[in-house]
Amino acid sequence: DFSLLARLLPNISALSSDPRVSARVDGMVGGGNEMNFHNVCFLLQRFMRVVSSKFHPVMLFLDDLQWCGLTLLELIQAILTDKKESTCFFFVGCYRNNEVDQDHPIFTMMSKLDSSGVPMTKLNLEGLTPEDLNTLVSDATGMFPRLCKPLSNVVFQKTKGNPFFVVEFLRSLVDSRLLKYSLRQKIWIWDICKITSENITDNVLYLLSKKMTSFSHYSQLALKVLSCFGIKVDGTIVEFLSLTEEYSDFREWLDQIVSEGCIVKVGASDFKFVHDKVQEAAYGLIPDDEKNQFHYNLGIILYSISRERDRGGAIFQIVDQINHGTKSMIDPEIKEALIELNFDAGSRALNLSDNATALVYLDKSFSLLPQNHWDSNYEFSLNLFLLIGKAAFSCGNLDRAYDALKDILKEGRCLEDKFEAYHVYVTILTSEGKNEAWTTCCDVLSKMGQPIPDKVDNKTSKTMVEETGELLKSISFDDLLGMRDMDSVFSTKLRFYTLLLFIAFWKKPQLTTLISCRMIQISLQHGMCKDSVFGFIQYAGMTCNLSKIEEVKYIQEACRIGKAGMSLLKKYGSPVDIMPKAYLFYYGFVAVYLEPLQVCADNMRKSFEVGMSAGESMLAVYNTILSIKIAMFGGENLQACLTEIDYHLEVMHRIQHKLILPYMLEYRETIVFLIGTSAALKDNCANNLELTSDAKQTKRDQVQSMNRMLRSFWGGHSSRCHYYAKKTIETSTGGLFNKQYITWLAGLNSFRGIKNKNGTGSQFLKVKETFKHAISTVRASAEISRWNFQNKVFLLEAEMFSFEGKDVDAKASYAAAITSSASSRFIHEQGLSCELAGLHYRKIG
Repeated sequence: DFSLLARLLPNISALSSDPRVSARVDGMVGGGNEMNFHNVCFLLQRFMRVVSSKFHPVMLFLDDLQWCGLTLLELIQAILTDKKESTCFFFVGCYRNNEVDQDHPIFTMMSKLDSSGVPMTKLNLEGLTPEDLNTLVSDATGMFPRLCKPLSNVVFQKTKGNPFFVVEFLRSLVDSRLLKYSLRQKIWIWDICKITSENITDNVLYLLSKKMTSFSHYSQLALKVLSCFGIKVDGTIVEFLSLTEEYSDFREWLDQIVSEGCIVKVGASDFKFVHDKVQEAAYGLIPDDEKNQFHYNLGIILYSISRERDRGGAIFQIVDQINHGTKSMIDPEIKEALIELNFDAGSRALNLSDNATALVYLDKSFSLLPQNHWDSNYEFSLNLFLLIGKAAFSCGNLDRAYDALKDILKEGRCLEDKFEAYHVYVTILTSEGKNEAWTTCCDVLSKMGQPIPDKVDNKTSKTMVEETGELLKSISFDDLLGMRDMDSVFSTKLRFYTLLLFIAFWKKPQLTTLISCRMIQISLQHGMCKDSVFGFIQYAGMTCNLSKIEEVKYIQEACRIGKAGMSLLKKYGSPVDIMPKAYLFYYGFVAVYLEPLQVCADNMRKSFEVGMSAGESMLAVYNTILSIKIAMFGGENLQACLTEIDYHLEVMHRIQHKLILPYMLEYRETIVFLIGTSAALKDNCANNLELTSDAKQTKRDQVQSMNRMLRSFWGGHSSRCHYYAKKTIETSTGGLFNKQYITWLAGLNSFRGIKNKNGTGSQFLKVKETFKHAISTVRASAEISRWNFQNKVFLLEAEMFSFEGKDVDAKASYAAAITSSASSRFIHEQGLSCELAGLHYRKIG
């Protein structure tokens, strides 16, 4: 979703003609889905794949990496090691090796890039050699090199060849008249003895500080002010200062120090120091024991003048200045304003996904609150602690998040005040796989008059499905889209039902029927909201999976309801907190009966990308299992599938997610078997994705049996295939679609078994029975989707005709199977049809 990218790169929203993008960005903080570091990495990887190409490569240059934190370096590493696609991204980074230790994150990043096979070139830039320095001095003075040699030797001794130091040293010599131009001799002259005796350290700061102390009082004051903001100062800060009485001539002071070569103007109104050492020297003009007070006073001046104005991004710089102040400096009269100012800065930082910075501001706001803040600042405390919980969760500081949210749940005066905290609290519990997520969510719904039973028997579930189905029969797409919007009370109930439905999907699947039916009934009675989408789609998927294969009309009706849910999704602008779930259940459990499998697989991948970008990592990872399975069944290139699996394994390793790992490894083993290679897990996967005993226990018999059945079928092991097909169908929790596909393969396998044994009698009857079940299954499926199932009908019929000796009919059906498979782009099934046709023709001579 474009709005996710706009959170990280706000200016990119100018490229979108959709006015809703800015609105979504502005409203995302309260949405409940906060982006963590892994989500940011994933989103920027996607962005780089789009904007970089062979013809339009992207280069990023970062200077002074010695000041760079671990987070930014890991982000750069993630982009450079993106295994999804080869991006044309060229990174250049510079750092001062005399300012870093061996344990600096730079060296960790370089080591990981090297182990990942990213080509690197390391260049060591030394200072100027005596010869090169002499050439520089010769060129600057316009004199022969041999005449400049004495001067350049002294300069080298003082500066060790540091280019910036050399320039500043020469300037200082000119300023002190130790190096001057003689009009009479028409050459530069110098006093080598006095220059040699100059008490100058090998630190350029000495020269710069000495130069700055010669400036006027106001020029020095301007340098002090600018240095407090770092290497660059925003034009908004300059404008605010110019509006104050104390700094009314600030722009003139800046012009003076521009002429002195200390700063340069950037763009229309920003200013930047020419070098970080210049900024460091300017900051050194402020005595150490006065620095905090200077920062604080400056921040208060900026706060006072900007109260009635739009601060924009300058709010961060203003708050940073004020936060240097100690408690003794803070005027009690403005303490309340500083609390709100830090809160505003924290909420803005959180909106920009700068979660760590946001947490610093929010914690500062909390530290300034009075002891009785839950009484004196109740509403503010609710909002502050909620944002602290969200920011801490996004930073991975779960203990801090739990503490903040539990304070809300303890101090909240009514249930309505606790809803947001409960939602984030349950989301965190769900991400950790804790059972408390279920009990807490049920408790909240119970307090809202929606009690959830511990279990529901099959008879009750069936009755609810029938009652809900009757309600939906007479409702068209237009009816759903035209329904009124749901009020906040019921939309909150549906929001928690959505959470509960996803938890139930993992913890208590027998209750998904109850939950989805209730969501639909509430929506039909009280109007629609974005969470209604999930209820309709989940109901459709559940109906498909619970229907019998031959109940075509029920499946068709379920597909209609699912499509209606997707129409609702578009009505609400495909919000990123609902879209991944909706795509997962629609394209994973509904559309497979209706739409081409290739379309389903592509949309499942889209759901994975949006989920990973939006903070729905667990949901996104689950998408990978279904997308790989559907891609295999849809005849996609197996080598591409293997590459995709290895990429997903890398993602799982990066986010430390092992719940889905056993399933993914099963599919990988199947694909490696079908390719006929022994492709080992690459890099980190080989060493770091070892299964723990707990993870091994999560491996479902259904996924394992289905994959073993696939390997047995394509490997030609008839008896083994029959065993695992039966086991898969009996233990299947993957729904009707898996049963349809496995039943078709089992039907084909039954012919292979009797051909191998060359028998008749009871074996013939067994084949007939298996064929009858398989053909009825795929014919019913083909009534809904000819694209996905018609070729399978033709191939089963061809095998039966061949088995019965009806050669003419067999020839026509084989040809139809080959043509239909090619038309649906099922190249693997086209190849299978050709192979079985070839065996038939060889049999009949």
